Amino acid sequence: MDKKFKAHNGIENLFWTALAIVLLIAIVLKLNDSSNIWANILYFTFTILFILSTTIKEYVITDLNFIEIRFVLRLFSKNKRIPVGDILGIKKQKKNQIRIDLVRGFEILRVSPSDIDAMITELTDRNPRIKVIKEVE
Repeated sequence: MDKKFKAHNGIENLFWTALAIVLLIAIVLKLNDSSNIWANILYFTFTILFILSTTIKEYVITDLNFIEIRFVLRLFSKNKRIPVGDILGIKKQKKNQIRIDLVRGFEILRVSPSDIDAMITELTDRNPRIKVIKEVE
């Protein structure tokens, strides 16, 4: 059974939503000017694709010991997989951010604040070599 954790993108989702609404309003206003119908169709298609491509994410720890970053609506997005065995350390950066140090590089995940501790516990249970770096206050 895969364990799912909610992503928390913070205020960025509000900005993307506002931009999508502005684009839709611009298209509706341009529809009154029907001189160039192909441009209106192109604008409308672009806006719909833009809205669908900015989707909500979730993190899933699979039975095969991968963290998968899954997109709820996958139009252009491909699920990303991070092997649990490649994780060296975990550190809470903010109330909704986890920095995962990997063998090559690092990843920053934005997880719902209520799910952070459960996710860290699940990862350290799967790979006991992971060092949990304490926050410096």
